[in-house]
Amino acid sequence: MRVYFDNNATTKVDERVLEEMVTFYREKFGNPNSAHGMGIKANLHLERAREKVAKILGVSPSEIFFTSCATEAINWIHKAVAEVFERRKRTIITTPIEHKAVLETLKYLSFRGFKVKYVPVDSRGVVKLEELERAIDDDTFLVSVMAANNEVGTVQPIEEIVKVVKKKSREILVHVDAVQTVGKIPFSLDELDVDYASFSAHKFHGPKGVGIAFIKKGAPIRPFIHGGGQEKGLRSGTQNVPGIVGAARAMELAVENLESVIEHMEKLRRKLVEGLKKLGAYIITPLDVSLPNTLSVSFPNLRGSTLQNLLSSHNIFVSTSSACTSRDERLSHVLEAMGIDRKIAQGAIRISLCRYNTEEEVDYFLEKMGEIMSFFGINENNHR
Repeated sequence: MRVYFDNNATTKVDERVLEEMVTFYREKFGNPNSAHGMGIKANLHLERAREKVAKILGVSPSEIFFTSCATEAINWIHKAVAEVFERRKRTIITTPIEHKAVLETLKYLSFRGFKVKYVPVDSRGVVKLEELERAIDDDTFLVSVMAANNEVGTVQPIEEIVKVVKKKSREILVHVDAVQTVGKIPFSLDELDVDYASFSAHKFHGPKGVGIAFIKKGAPIRPFIHGGGQEKGLRSGTQNVPGIVGAARAMELAVENLESVIEHMEKLRRKLVEGLKKLGAYIITPLDVSLPNTLSVSFPNLRGSTLQNLLSSHNIFVSTSSACTSRDERLSHVLEAMGIDRKIAQGAIRISLCRYNTEEEVDYFLEKMGEIMSFFGINENNHR
């Protein structure tokens, strides 16, 4: 049996998505920017995909732009907005638990002379709203916060965060990294007063190589990639029509019967929590305020990287919440920001489920975990 429990890293492409994409490689392969019949048809499918995505997110198609990945969308938004404001304001606010795509982009901007403030989170990974309010000043022009954390699954109170920001000043812009939302929790931009958002198709059973940027009408933006003027002159480069069509179809399927999918993933996670606690696991994920598919756990007497390798030998695939390697002993920046004890952080692994995972897979995983714990002589002394 193969058990894939690393769905926050990437997901397998839905067969229905793949089937639709193949047509655009074999038959409808025209360049959507060409003026002939095949190009016009390709462009029609491209715009239909844009309309699908916009409808699902509750925004206008004119506010949806396609990129090569969420990392590109994040880089584009942050760097372009910084460029717009650089002669007027210099402060950007974020949190220490963001994805590296945000943290490294802001690190680059700090080298360019911008000031980056990091609002702390509590032990559950939730942004401290009072600290956010204190951090905002007259020099602030952008606040960037992830909707849901990829490591521990914490879901942020985005609506409240936006209210705090906009109450201070309507001129301050808000970007939300929404990569981990689609297909896991209800998420719609029409209910949020945000200016920018980023998504990635391969996180919801779409293809790799397709990102989605939401740029609210009227929000400042500048071209990031120059060339032929595609995507309204803001993101040049021939569009990946098969991937974009696949992304739109994947998003449709991801929100279809979402309530029952969430219930399914929650059921599997409850079974995992119960079984892992019996084996002595420490549960890191705040179960009451987190994605239903995500579970960060630790066996403090065993390194997460060791456990990952042992599970892999049984054809079970999880990730670590730690950046530990033979040359790098740094802990996960997320767990560090949450104040998780170093010993617990070193033993952390992340299990992330999807709609395709089964109870049989959970049973097999728990069985092999039990064998590993018995081999190392680890018991129930370290759990909560």
